[in-house]
Amino acid sequence: MPEHFRVTYATLSADNEDLQAAYDKGIRVARSWFGQTLPAFVSGQPRTSGATFDVVSPADQAVLCRVHEATPADLEDAVAAASAAAPGWAATSWQERIAVLRAAADLISDRSNELSALMSMEVGKNRLEALGDVEETADLIRYYCKQIEDNDGFSRMMDRLSPRESTMSVLRPYGVWAVISPFNFPMALAGGPVGGALAAGNAVLLKPSMQGSFSAVKLYECLRDAGVPADVLHLLPGGDEVDGRRRRAAAVWMSQGVLDGKSHIRGAQLGLERTVHEADR
Repeated sequence: MPEHFRVTYATLSADNEDLQAAYDKGIRVARSWFGQTLPAFVSGQPRTSGATFDVVSPADQAVLCRVHEATPADLEDAVAAASAAAPGWAATSWQERIAVLRAAADLISDRSNELSALMSMEVGKNRLEALGDVEETADLIRYYCKQIEDNDGFSRMMDRLSPRESTMSVLRPYGVWAVISPFNFPMALAGGPVGGALAAGNAVLLKPSMQGSFSAVKLYECLRDAGVPADVLHLLPGGDEVDGRRRRAAAVWMSQGVLDGKSHIRGAQLGLERTVHEADR
């Protein structure tokens, strides 16, 4: 029996025995992860000096895991490591970068049943919603890789005004991107912007929603298992105080409500050059 039945947001029915059987197996795998105390990750190393918070299932109020918040020292170390690693990642050929990210997308698809089951228990999505969220994560990463590939790394010669002139249009990464992801799409709106930033040659600091931190750890594992370098990707769980300590990033992507977004944008004006804000009302 097939282990993977691909679900997207165009899938309208869960009436498929293979899908249900694979998802039920994913539930058993996800439940085997419960009860852990999960760290922040800086340069691939677990950080456990921060206070812990509980991730509680909205279905039955069970504590799924505990997570260490990133401390100010963790953030400083992550920014320093990402800043130092960013030039090397940017200098890595786009072909090598997208090969790593496509491998990550494949791992996400391969693990979709357990990742979706975990998401259902963590944020309350039904089976199709959770499966669609996970598969969208992989699809978004593949989309950014394809854009880079189809446009030859976004490096192209431009027209000349004279034979002695040589002019190029070149995609240059900003350096360090901070990604602040929401609880309602805990993988797609984390993995999508993280994948886009990595594909373009940026290093990334991922700060997930507290209710979504478990899924974020599993996303981080997929990216690292695929070969994203330890100093290029850092996972910094926690609350608003972690959001407020990302001033040294070159740019921030966030998906939040209008009021929260405005607050972050005001903060960005104090020290950030670039902010991408996806908002709802």
